[in-house]
Amino acid sequence: MISIKGLNKFFNKGKQNEIHVINDVTLDLPERGMTAIFGKSGCGKTTLLNVIGGLDGFASGSLTIEGQSITKNTDEIRNKYVGYVFQNYNLSSSESCFDNVAAALRLCGMRDEVEIERRVMAALRNVGMEKYAKRTPDTLSGGQQQRIAIARAIVKNPPVILADEPTGNLDEANTVMIMDLLREIAKDHLVLLVTHEQSLVDAYCDRIIELSDGRIISSREGRAEGLSMRNKQDIYLGELEKRNLDNDGLRVQYYGELPETPLDIRIVNKDGRIYLELGDDRVKIIDGTGEVRLVEGVYRESERSEERSFDMTELQSFDGQHYGRLFTPISSLKSAYAQQKGNKRRGKKALRAVLLLFASVTVFMSAIFGSSIGLILDADDSYNHNTFYLYTEKGDSEKLEEALADPNSGIDHYLIYPYFPSGDRSLNFRLASFETFSQSSYLTSLESHGVVLDETVAEKHNLLAGSRDLPSNEYILISDMIADDVIENAGLGFVDQYSDLVGMTLSLVTIDGKPLRVGGVVDSGEHAVYLTEPAMAKYLMQSTGYANVNLASDFGLEVKPGEIIVTLSNNGTAAPSVGQTITVQGHSLTVSRVISSQPGYTAWIKGKLSREEYFAAKLPEGQDLQEYINQHYFEYDEYYYDQIDSFLKEQYILNAHDFELWLYCEKGIAEVRNLHICAELAKAEKYRAEHGRFPTKAEYDLVEEDIPDVDWELISKYDNVYYREFEFSYKPYLYGTTALVSQEDYVKISKSYGETDSYFENAKAYYVYTQIHSTDPVKTAAYLTEKFGDDIIEEYYPRVITPDHILAMTISYQQENMIAYLIALVVILAVMSICMYFIMRSSMMSRIREIGIYRAIGVSKANILLRFGVEASLLSASTVVLGYLISGTFIRLLEHISPNAETIFYYPTWYALIVLAILCGLTVLCGILPVMNLLRKTPSEILAKYDV
Repeated sequence: MISIKGLNKFFNKGKQNEIHVINDVTLDLPERGMTAIFGKSGCGKTTLLNVIGGLDGFASGSLTIEGQSITKNTDEIRNKYVGYVFQNYNLSSSESCFDNVAAALRLCGMRDEVEIERRVMAALRNVGMEKYAKRTPDTLSGGQQQRIAIARAIVKNPPVILADEPTGNLDEANTVMIMDLLREIAKDHLVLLVTHEQSLVDAYCDRIIELSDGRIISSREGRAEGLSMRNKQDIYLGELEKRNLDNDGLRVQYYGELPETPLDIRIVNKDGRIYLELGDDRVKIIDGTGEVRLVEGVYRESERSEERSFDMTELQSFDGQHYGRLFTPISSLKSAYAQQKGNKRRGKKALRAVLLLFASVTVFMSAIFGSSIGLILDADDSYNHNTFYLYTEKGDSEKLEEALADPNSGIDHYLIYPYFPSGDRSLNFRLASFETFSQSSYLTSLESHGVVLDETVAEKHNLLAGSRDLPSNEYILISDMIADDVIENAGLGFVDQYSDLVGMTLSLVTIDGKPLRVGGVVDSGEHAVYLTEPAMAKYLMQSTGYANVNLASDFGLEVKPGEIIVTLSNNGTAAPSVGQTITVQGHSLTVSRVISSQPGYTAWIKGKLSREEYFAAKLPEGQDLQEYINQHYFEYDEYYYDQIDSFLKEQYILNAHDFELWLYCEKGIAEVRNLHICAELAKAEKYRAEHGRFPTKAEYDLVEEDIPDVDWELISKYDNVYYREFEFSYKPYLYGTTALVSQEDYVKISKSYGETDSYFENAKAYYVYTQIHSTDPVKTAAYLTEKFGDDIIEEYYPRVITPDHILAMTISYQQENMIAYLIALVVILAVMSICMYFIMRSSMMSRIREIGIYRAIGVSKANILLRFGVEASLLSASTVVLGYLISGTFIRLLEHISPNAETIFYYPTWYALIVLAILCGLTVLCGILPVMNLLRKTPSEILAKYDV
């Protein structure tokens, strides 16, 4: 079980007061039985026990438990194989007895709360403490606390129980009780006992190992018979004089001497319930929750061994995992909150105020400092070095097509640019999207920057992750540089390689209501995203102001290439005729259909017969026309509204965000139809549903009051059922006169700049710059200057804008006092850090006993650091973060109120997060540094040095 070979340990090694506390000890211990390590004070017995239990280290030799060296994975071996019973109990007074015992199971990785409760209660029953599970240890006697400690040691059923002076603080009765428990445990386990009491060693131990000056001087067998000791809490009734009082159905048994004054007790029987009032403070209730018990007969020596039944069958061994983890982030947060809430000392409040002030000053200094470093830090990385911009005029699209085919141009891609040329686009990536209807919510949002290019540009680059062959146009490729940015800024353990980015979304453009998704990563070496041709067309058309040109397929319509469907809103615009040729951005298209919301149903259907014409055509020979009309009056209305379905669906194209039309066209709610036809027909149809035919005009007039009226509020009943789905359904808006074209024409229009007929004046691009991507910037710069000139179009924008122009504009705003601001910022952070360190060190000094207990029972160093790290984080959240938020919000308000504030402060989100990370990081670091220094000591050193 335990094998010790040549073990040596020194105190104060290399100094004048060096002590060889364990001197070349070699020892093999069996799998079961009680073995005592015995000797005079200072002989090294407790030190040897601590070394065996992993609470202390040693200088040389070897020590193995179950064949595993105690020096490797010490915390795991301690939690897996060893249960420890301490002289001072080492129970947490802030937790219940149940949780103190359960800690041993949680330290072995058990998380099943049902199994934990079963095993804990079984362990408590074995030591006779199940009634005290919910109480805290500080409400118990010393003997009771030690029994709780024994329950903690046996609950995980370890093969080894180490007991260090377990009865040192107990009276005689509790000493016998604890030793009896340990003797029962030793029947199936190895119990290693350290004690200075000769009588206990001789009476209970199977083997006695005696130490002197760190050496084993003897090893002998013990008798292990146990001691006899009467429990002082037991009252044996046979030893007391008994009196019986019988009177009218009341039987009272009185034991012992009569009191000097009568007892004042009232018994009341009312409605079958017995009430007892005790008017005498000499009377104590024995109800099973205390230790006092009544025993029939008299005390006999033979009874001691029969008093307790010890059963370990419910505590089977198990294979644990994640040894040494007692605290989770959530439990640490709860305890940290309780710690913060309970600490209301005046000094602490003042220190929190100081920390809040430090955080606020740091934020302001950082924002001022950022105004001088922002552009410098981002200058070379804020633009794509392969991208040019050309002020585009009529005819330039044709020239660019020629340049694209010319190998001397170095140009491999161009597009109409949707913004003024000032650098890369800001790209907002999101991780872990969840879709509800057409709405997406996101767990994490990450920013980068880059240019938008056609997917064909990425064909020459190697694929690093994902796939090129994806089924939907919503999938895109991103460059390795953008991927590196996202991974670096994510700060997430599960996002550390390119494949983790596949599937994240980009808020650039929506395809059928869905955001673009990353399908793969390529090694282009530049900041760029690559869109498929249809997705690129969407991006350009939605971003450059082509709001009046849309894909016909987005509205459920089909149109051939070269044709156009024109939609007209009710704004008085003259309608083009079918067959007319219309020019959009230099492309000629033929009108195949005109859809207008201006006419109502009557104007829309056209060519319908009047009521008299309709019935005259059907009139049987010899019948009166008016009489025939009255007999079949509502047949005409059915004929007249026979195209209402097509009308409503066409109107839905123009009014996709009308809730009633959405219900009818998307959900098939037939009641909506009645809101668009005459009330008489709706009533007549209800009559036909009941009688199998339309009413005559006379029948209708006579029974009109009996026919249910059309329920004009009927539609409202669908609000709660469908309205949220409707709210997030995706349908593009149509503005004014709109062109609906095929996918092929949509792509062509998005790429060009040219003539546009007056019908679609609003379809012209807002910006007339073209973004040009180059594989050879030197060639491209010379080519563009030669073909298009180098005129100045605007004050800062020449006709051809090169990457060098963008760099020059970016770095022109640097300031010379950057170093001075940086020094001031560092000084403030240093002062704050020193204050934080001493605050947390002062707090930690009062909790050394708590830390020592955690280490002694097997909590790993990392887990203790988690606990105190969370506390430091909560302190940061309640002070530093609060000051950070207040000052950051104030800066944002200044920037919103005064444009001049932007020249003083530079405080973008990424920079603000860095400041927050530094503040919080320093807070947490200063909070855990004192604990880290303490944890460099062994558990026994912590317990011994600070006399806990």
